[in-house]
Amino acid sequence: MSRKTDSKYVLLAGASALAISFFGAAHAQEETAPDNDRRLGTVTVTTQKVEQSIQDVPIAVSAFDEDALNKLQLSGGPDLVKSIPNVSFTRGHFNGYNFKIRGIGADLVAQSGDAGVGIHQNDVPLTANRLFEAEFFDMERIEVLRGPQGTLYGRNATGGVFNAITAKPVLEEWQGNASVTLGNYNTRKYKGMVNVPIGEKVAVRLAGSYLERSGYADNAVTGRSIDGRELYGIRATVLAEPTDRIRGWLSYEYFEEDDDRLRVGKQLCKKDPLETSYAGIPISFLDQTVTSLGCQAAPLSQMDGRVNSVGTLGGGMGVLAGLLSGDAFTQPANLNLREIESAYDPQFYADQELITGKLEFDLTDSLRLTYLGSYSETSSVSVEDYNKQSPTIAFNANGVPLFGSLDTTFGAGFSAALYQGLFPGGVVNDPILGASSFFRTFDVAGGSSEQVSHELRLQSDYDGPFNFNLGVIAVDYEAIDPQANNTDGYFVISNSLTALAMLNNALGGALFCAAGTPCAAAIPAGPGREVPLDTAGTIEGLDFSGLGGQYFRSLSPYELSSVAVFGEGYYDISDNLKATVGLRYTQDEKSQQNVPTFLFVPAGVYGPGTSQNGVPINPASIPGAAADAGGDGTFNSKFEEVTGRAGLDWRPDLGFTDDTLIYGFYSRGYKGGGINPPQPADNPNAFNQFFDPEFINSYEIGTKNTLANGSLQLNATGFYYDYQGYQITQIINRTSVNFNIDSKIKGLEIESIWNPVSTLVLNTNIGLLDSEIGDVYSIDVLDRTNGRADLVALKNTSNYTNCVISAQGYATVLGAIQANPALTGITRNLCNNQIPAALGGRAGLEAALGLSGVTVTYTDASGTVRTATALEPIEGDAVNLKGNTMPGAPDTTINIGVEYTWLPGSFGDWGLTGRVDYYNQSSSFSRVYNSARDELPTWDNLNASLAFYNDTHGLRVELFGKNIANETAITGAYLTDDSSGLFTNIFLTEPRTYGIALTKSW
Repeated sequence: MSRKTDSKYVLLAGASALAISFFGAAHAQEETAPDNDRRLGTVTVTTQKVEQSIQDVPIAVSAFDEDALNKLQLSGGPDLVKSIPNVSFTRGHFNGYNFKIRGIGADLVAQSGDAGVGIHQNDVPLTANRLFEAEFFDMERIEVLRGPQGTLYGRNATGGVFNAITAKPVLEEWQGNASVTLGNYNTRKYKGMVNVPIGEKVAVRLAGSYLERSGYADNAVTGRSIDGRELYGIRATVLAEPTDRIRGWLSYEYFEEDDDRLRVGKQLCKKDPLETSYAGIPISFLDQTVTSLGCQAAPLSQMDGRVNSVGTLGGGMGVLAGLLSGDAFTQPANLNLREIESAYDPQFYADQELITGKLEFDLTDSLRLTYLGSYSETSSVSVEDYNKQSPTIAFNANGVPLFGSLDTTFGAGFSAALYQGLFPGGVVNDPILGASSFFRTFDVAGGSSEQVSHELRLQSDYDGPFNFNLGVIAVDYEAIDPQANNTDGYFVISNSLTALAMLNNALGGALFCAAGTPCAAAIPAGPGREVPLDTAGTIEGLDFSGLGGQYFRSLSPYELSSVAVFGEGYYDISDNLKATVGLRYTQDEKSQQNVPTFLFVPAGVYGPGTSQNGVPINPASIPGAAADAGGDGTFNSKFEEVTGRAGLDWRPDLGFTDDTLIYGFYSRGYKGGGINPPQPADNPNAFNQFFDPEFINSYEIGTKNTLANGSLQLNATGFYYDYQGYQITQIINRTSVNFNIDSKIKGLEIESIWNPVSTLVLNTNIGLLDSEIGDVYSIDVLDRTNGRADLVALKNTSNYTNCVISAQGYATVLGAIQANPALTGITRNLCNNQIPAALGGRAGLEAALGLSGVTVTYTDASGTVRTATALEPIEGDAVNLKGNTMPGAPDTTINIGVEYTWLPGSFGDWGLTGRVDYYNQSSSFSRVYNSARDELPTWDNLNASLAFYNDTHGLRVELFGKNIANETAITGAYLTDDSSGLFTNIFLTEPRTYGIALTKSW
């Protein structure tokens, strides 16, 4: 079943699908091979669950052992992009990341969504993990498979698989190593391992890693550096081989990080100012409040302003409450991408506990039964300034409500004295954010989960032409009950929202449960109409209850139960031709609780089982309250699919190569669908509650070649994907909503490594990628008018979403206001379609203004051409995405490496190795719309190292530099929603780092 490589040449792991022959290989070849035989070492991998040389595996796979990880300066998951073709990486907005292979990763945001690239450790699939936050330590190797996977690994994946394989104990050997790294940014890094044999059949391996460094960014408000790291990981593994037929290991690993790391980067914006006129018609301030969307569409390089707070939910509520009289962010923006402005320094915490065990039993000399089990528990929480820009306008010391007077805005009898009692001197005493006279907004992203997996495999190794690899797996995953961790979910906390809730309560609930509303009809006057305020703790202490009505919370407790049966069969048609057929059956059952959002929700409509400051809130205890107004239902979905792959691999004797493998495969990739967050209360049919699975029909052909007496390896892979149901996210009504579109992807990967002389190694990886989205329409929330002059985008002041109406209709309304000032403020009713009945509603106002015959045509999100009346609000004019490039799919990635070794002799027992690695990633897009704002510029990275080594004494001293040119590259750009003002958060590569590392091995 397997073709094993002569162990003499399996020396060190390599980069990409090739093995870089570092000094150890070159030195060994000096001693064991003639001058004209400079065979490159290859890495032994287990991608097909048997040991094989990577050059014998008919899959596009990259592999790195620990020596290669160190020499290539691949300290963690994000660094892998620099050594694997057609791979990209960026961090995400909600404590996540997007590791993409051939343009496929995680472009959806959903608790119930699966990753396009499966993340594994020791073959165990990890639904939630910290592998891209932790640093690699004591690794046997890292394997990255490109292309759909499902018949070899427990969990299926459409993009590929990342598999971190930790080093296991070695029987009958004492081993150890320790390393210390010191660098700029006050970096201190310690790693170590000890291998302890216990008799002849048992061994224990202990390993650990610790990293501490100062921040890569600065907080201009506190004057401190931020975005630092302090983390550690420990691992203990016990291996036993009690008999020749039974062997196994058990591993415990713990990771923890507690620091001021930034979850998201700088906020960028091209300020959208309040318009003082339109079509030559002046606009009063009251009507101006709907003209700013916060930020305008612009390339990232031209975003030189701060968000207009009037166009945001928090800023708009501040204006409504009388705390602000306009934009709170009036100064020019701070354009330093590595400097933020925040009243508090960010907080970040993450941990993971992982227990993994593997047991192998050789049933016969040709049959092996393997059990692989795991338990993992992980959590994270991040607290940051939402805007990362300091306001420059203080709150009003005396209330200046939007509608002109306190009585007019808040009802007769609301006095300035009462306002001063709530906000003395314009200071809002927010129980979570503290007392401040300036607009403050913070967000919290957190989550906890646990997973159990059981996998059973049966593999054959017959001498005959047929072999097989069969498996079954069960995975149970649960996002822990939110009551167990009050910071699970996503929160946006603003003192302006708190202030408005305070005003509501001072008025007996008149703002959010006013007379004549269904709320007031169901709940009698009293505490039931007041918005519960969370007063339990502070943002810094992370001890608030999570149920306050003064902030926004999105929570989706989720459970997954997955079962799959999979396997492959292999048949040697001839000595050099093999056929492979694989099949998989997957069943995913997903459930998600329907948890309501409590922003400005009166206590009387909270759902059963919720609590406020530890006191249960039961609507039944409030007279007249609905029994279950909050809703506590559960969304359930089930996905079943049969997928597989089939192909041939051929080893022809071409004469001009030492060894050649040619392979071609068809694969059917699959990723289950999921459940969108609960519908917003003010728009219960805003989106589909469920999103569909995605599929890939993959066609791939590749070749792996060894030439020039083993001194040259040249590999190439070409592929074509028919990508159906690509899952992607768009924010609707402050909620990340997922939907499906189709795409086509094709590409080419060329990888080579050349050892022209025994001490020189050259390697090159080139990835070419072309993605093309299919015929689908979508509304770009950043350009809802689609650039049309006959449409205008306005703010909906009811929920701070945006809408589009006819430009002619809007101008006519403004003209009517000039003629009759009593109509001032009517524009605030256009988006919510609530023209007062006294004006005849929308149709009556259109008739009165002579607009009855005025219409506009537009294309909705389904691609249907529709007609709207002059004042009819629509979501926007949809754009056809056909032909656009997928996000995070750069056309070209290039890696070039050069290494030269001066062998021991000239310096006694000491040798010297110098290495330089250059990486280039072409421009890409952050969204499917491919607008100028979406373009991420091309970027480069240059690493270099100089290492002195003494194998006789097990010593290595290395000087290193990463990102030597100190390039600040934007890897991703996240667009927030309408209610946030459509600003953009960016994610950056690390700045220039350098230092010295000392390693001692025993």
